[in-house]
Amino acid sequence: MKRFRRTAALLLSLLLLAPACSRGESPDEPPPTSDAETTAPAEEETEFQPEVLDAEETIIAVSYYPKGRIAKTVIRIPEPASYSEKLTLASLQGLAARYSEEKILFRVGASDLYTPYMEKNWGVTITNRVGGKPANFENLLAGYRDLCAGYILCAADPDDPSVSVAVSLAGILDCVIATPDTRAAVEKAGYPPVLDVTECDEKWLRASEYWDRLSREFAFEQPASMAPKLVDYAVMAGAYFGFYDGKVAAGHKKMYDFLNDGAIVFGYNNTLGEYDAVKSFSEMNIQMVPSDHAYNLSTLSCFPQYELKQKEREIPETPEAVHTLCIVMSDGDNIQWVLNNFATSSEWFANPHRGEFPIGWGVSPALLDTAAPMLAYLYDKATPRDEFMMQLSGLGYTFPSRWDREERQKMAHELALSMRRADLHIAEILDDGGFTAENLGDFAAEDGIDGIFYIDYSHYSGLGGEILWLDGKPAVSARHMIWADHPTGNLGFITRRINNAPTDPADEGSYTFLIVHAWSGLKNGKLAQHGNTLDAVAALIADLDEDVQIVTPGVFLERLIANCAPKG
Repeated sequence: MKRFRRTAALLLSLLLLAPACSRGESPDEPPPTSDAETTAPAEEETEFQPEVLDAEETIIAVSYYPKGRIAKTVIRIPEPASYSEKLTLASLQGLAARYSEEKILFRVGASDLYTPYMEKNWGVTITNRVGGKPANFENLLAGYRDLCAGYILCAADPDDPSVSVAVSLAGILDCVIATPDTRAAVEKAGYPPVLDVTECDEKWLRASEYWDRLSREFAFEQPASMAPKLVDYAVMAGAYFGFYDGKVAAGHKKMYDFLNDGAIVFGYNNTLGEYDAVKSFSEMNIQMVPSDHAYNLSTLSCFPQYELKQKEREIPETPEAVHTLCIVMSDGDNIQWVLNNFATSSEWFANPHRGEFPIGWGVSPALLDTAAPMLAYLYDKATPRDEFMMQLSGLGYTFPSRWDREERQKMAHELALSMRRADLHIAEILDDGGFTAENLGDFAAEDGIDGIFYIDYSHYSGLGGEILWLDGKPAVSARHMIWADHPTGNLGFITRRINNAPTDPADEGSYTFLIVHAWSGLKNGKLAQHGNTLDAVAALIADLDEDVQIVTPGVFLERLIANCAPKG
């Protein structure tokens, strides 16, 4: 597979999409035509000519993720009850993100937390009206009519293969998606038919004239039944939208082998399974951003932020004899979680114990470019005892040890650039047997990555705190983990081990990186799956001895380097 810089490839694709949008055949009328070199007479109502966007407006030059046009207004709407209306509005949302300064935002998840930051940090106007009218389904269609070439018709059944075909094509044809349930409203708003795919499936799509126009840098692995989640972002990116529902990794690879090296796939695959899906992508030099339940990514990508700074962290005095403990929450790479109940639930960031003790929170390197208002909220609400670090493994979730060496080095460099922009200094790598100097050294070689925290897929703390030194930078494996239903993951076992651990700062055994499984916590006073995670952390801390000092990830690495780094 060829590899291109995502910045250049995405920018080129967006600029080419704007003036030259070919039409599919319609059963009702011949397709309108357009030419990138000429402008058709204004009186021809069938001609569609979206505005050619300025490159600096369209994308931040250092972004490796799809981004839309800068937002000036955000129209907030409730999520419709009807599947067909969700699908139609999601496609409209994606096109609005690409072409309009007026964006559409479903009021779901943590949107009430980050919406004020759109106003405060970006000067965006928040409204519930479009063209001076209430932002209902019909008025939204009418308000954005001039952005769209027309509509693509697919089945109203979310399990019908034509839905995924329609989502894949909507972005490259600049069309909203209609079903038999919404077709009348779409036509009433003035959208002409462009393509009927109700009888089309994946095989048809791949053999069609449109296949080569889909992005080779981005794709979406998502069941169509989950619309509107990710539909908007796929439409904005002009990317393939599909889902492998089999159990064989070879079939999964075949489905995505059209992507370039270094490509990013948004979504998730529970059917194939987390391990096999990530392994499959990794062996193709592809990374996955877990985001299957994410709303509004197209709109959230329209808030350019070159960089964002964290607050100053607490730096405590270091006793002469101390065991240094760093606690890190897992799964921050899961941007759908971060955009939904991570910040609203008392199990995690909204827990009243937060701020009582230092802790590391993982965030995806994608968040600054795919949801900057959310990251702005998190950084603003952080206490001096909260520190954010990068999760997980690359620009998306992957097993770096399974990449080709040259491609891994390119990915590590791109990751470091993204981390620096988000003021993230520590990379957390999850891999499958990848705790080696060759694998992790490609990340440690990058300026801006001060150190690495490592967890292994088969057993987060299976390496027992082993440390690799890579040109003076430590790669620290997890010594312990809080994980329900695991014999070494219970609170009593962990506190006994830490309380009896060395306290000599010059001894590597005096440093513990503790990873907290985000889906384990206290329930009825016991550690259990889907209990209160931060309550479990607080309970563990309450039983630690006085010679155990908890610090943020950055302080942890600074101490470790100062006291234990090999000399010379």
